[in-house]
Amino acid sequence: MNRYRSAMLLFALVLATIMLPMISCSPGKTSASLQPPTTKTLSWIKEDNGVLVDQYGRQILLHGVNAKFENLFDVTFCDGRTRNEDLASFTDAQIQQMVHLGFNFIRLAINWSGLEPTEGTFNYADLALLDSVLKSAQNAGIYVLIDYHEDAYSKEIGEDGAPLWAIIPTPTTLLSGPIAQGPNLSCPCYDLNARRTSAPVLAAFNSFWENVDNIQDRFMPVWQLVASRYANNPAVIGYEDMNEPVAMLTPNGLQLLDDFHVKASQALRKVDKNHLFWLEPEVMTRNFSLEYPLRTSPFPDKNSVYAFHLYPGLAGLNFSTYSDWFTALTVTFNSALAEAQSYGAVPVLDEWGTNLHQINNPIPYVTVILELADERFMGNAFWSWTDFGDSAADSWGCYSWDYTVNGFTASQPGLDALAKPYLLAVPGRFVSNVFDYTTNTLTVTFKANGGEGAPLAYIPHHTYPDGFIVLLDGNQIDVTIDPYSQRVLIPWHGQSGQHTIIIEPQPAQVPVLNKHV
Repeated sequence: MNRYRSAMLLFALVLATIMLPMISCSPGKTSASLQPPTTKTLSWIKEDNGVLVDQYGRQILLHGVNAKFENLFDVTFCDGRTRNEDLASFTDAQIQQMVHLGFNFIRLAINWSGLEPTEGTFNYADLALLDSVLKSAQNAGIYVLIDYHEDAYSKEIGEDGAPLWAIIPTPTTLLSGPIAQGPNLSCPCYDLNARRTSAPVLAAFNSFWENVDNIQDRFMPVWQLVASRYANNPAVIGYEDMNEPVAMLTPNGLQLLDDFHVKASQALRKVDKNHLFWLEPEVMTRNFSLEYPLRTSPFPDKNSVYAFHLYPGLAGLNFSTYSDWFTALTVTFNSALAEAQSYGAVPVLDEWGTNLHQINNPIPYVTVILELADERFMGNAFWSWTDFGDSAADSWGCYSWDYTVNGFTASQPGLDALAKPYLLAVPGRFVSNVFDYTTNTLTVTFKANGGEGAPLAYIPHHTYPDGFIVLLDGNQIDVTIDPYSQRVLIPWHGQSGQHTIIIEPQPAQVPVLNKHV
């Protein structure tokens, strides 16, 4: 264990020198002491009675997207092996386009292997790139969830995640790519499902949950490193300790996973008292059964998010009509809400996806997911921002790589359905939240205590090409819309009580008040 102690000593020195917050703002301030919010304001967000609220007393509805970027998501090898997959490079323009499409948070995937390729030695080039992404997101008015991503435990034996030194037992064979086609990669590709169920991957997971050689404790330095760096940055909405943990095949695995979440949250609080801790249930249990055992007592970290995923195809569900999807998925959404309540956490569907331009039309599925989430005031994040696939028609990205033109193209018609009108923040608390795709009418009722910040709406041009009307408690009002983000702060009098906002298309016979420019 000398190696482990040496790493901890190095980490203590690192903590003393890298406290470099990008924004300094006290989360203890009251709404009365803050400047009025703008369309880009990112204030501290916390859990309050099972919902997310900002410093302006507004309930926040998260509408997000998952993203992987080259040199931040680690899928390459330094010994000549073929990389696992191609990735899009980060650009400021991509962040701007996310905001244009209505997203107000990014679930940003990073990897332990990229940040700490050698135990105790941290990759500051990756951290510098992470700084750049966060700065761009802050300037655009979009929150970032930092997600420690893994699939099949590690790029060395599966897809991505842990570094080679953190694989126990040490693998006898190292794998290479590709696992997916890309502009610089050609199939045939290796079978990812076979990797996910391979003996080395399952053995590595078992060792991690059982904390063999203190491997969980040896993860905490890199976990605390990033949290320390952004401890005073409200543009970071939180940290997720592991994507899609596989623990069901480990004896007492669900309990061991829960113990790991507790350990990670305790380590987080030693360096960061304010950010949300995001925890995910065991992936096989939740995705294959579409439900998860309720916790017998609340999770000990009160400022937490219950971050579940939803891929109903793994449970054998495959429908084409709205009504079938609505009936089938209502049950799992209700279950997720109950699961989050048992944890005392905020429910967020932080990963779900589909092919947005598949031949059998994705719109019924997309609209059902968004409707069920909206009804429960539940945030969600689509998988994913960009994807290469085998062709432009075989991709799960908002933007798909078109091999005929060697560039990304928008994934339609589903992208327009995904980028629908939202109330991203309301004074007080949501009472009801409904968008009617037939009439393109958004109706939101909320209950304010009085004195909160103004409602923040996303009103996309593609939904209202001929203009729109905003009604507040039945009175038509004029608004000023930001032409690129398509966000608008709705004029707000700050009164207490129950109020209703309606956003609907501009009738042809009514003089235009609000129109995109």
